[in-house]
Amino acid sequence: MKRIAEYYLHGRKTVHGEVTIYAHELLRKPEKIEGDLKNQQYVLAWCAELIFSYFVIVDDIEDGASSRNGQPCWHMLADVGSLAGNDASMLRSFIMQLLHINFSSQLFVDFAKLFNEVFFICNVGQHMDATISKNRSYDNFTMENYKNIALYKFGVGSINFPILCALILSNKYNKDTRQLVENILNDIGIWCQINNDFTGYYDDDEQTGKTGSDIQAGKCTWLAVTALQRCSPAQREEFVAHYGSWQPDHVTRIRDIYQELGIVDIYFREEQATYNRVIKKIESLPANVVPSADFFKTMVDAYYPNITCGKSLTLGK
Repeated sequence: MKRIAEYYLHGRKTVHGEVTIYAHELLRKPEKIEGDLKNQQYVLAWCAELIFSYFVIVDDIEDGASSRNGQPCWHMLADVGSLAGNDASMLRSFIMQLLHINFSSQLFVDFAKLFNEVFFICNVGQHMDATISKNRSYDNFTMENYKNIALYKFGVGSINFPILCALILSNKYNKDTRQLVENILNDIGIWCQINNDFTGYYDDDEQTGKTGSDIQAGKCTWLAVTALQRCSPAQREEFVAHYGSWQPDHVTRIRDIYQELGIVDIYFREEQATYNRVIKKIESLPANVVPSADFFKTMVDAYYPNITCGKSLTLGK
């Protein structure tokens, strides 16, 4: 269990855990966090990281990925193989046990509800991603379907979830605070998945954490959807003929179509537009709202390093 839990923690930025801690500290200000509360904060942060590891194991199996963070994917290890699915299930149960051991009855109930909801939502996103890509009906490669995949598979679990965890531990979680988080951060979650697709376009393990295979696997990515919205009839014919193929010349042709359509310029225009839309929402928040406008501005700046003058989520490092 120790080996499974630690495997995907090596070589990656522990952003989910760090956001959980950072958000909790912001929500608790000016209270000093120490003793049992400090321990609970770190347990919760590691649980947030481990839930991501669980999804990584499953995602790598379904995507047929071979490496992540500069090492073989868990299912590629000689002594793991087909046991990877069972190992993921064990890891999920282990997370719930950590929560049960370290939190009071009411807090455990609140966390268990949230964690199980996130498990379900993210698996729905994983299912949508896999089936739309597998069926390869390009009529389903719509921006609406893509944004649903992005939100359910990534945004809810990676962006909203750490903040909601921090709200529970701060005794500030309720229907209103949750709705506020979703209203502000759903756009950020979708955009982070778009960014992931975009960096995967470069097929750079150092940037994305895993070997890029979106084109070969025929994934419903932002690039594919955007290209299909803009390509000429001749380009669309070529796209349909070459997308989802592992032949190197076919992959190259898809990349060429992306370049012909100016996909890079479109990406940066969309990034700025999304950022402006989110900031407008934040600036319209009431003065006494929880979480505060300053809280959301801090989180948004952390996720938009290209726009916010090279800032990044250092979180005390």
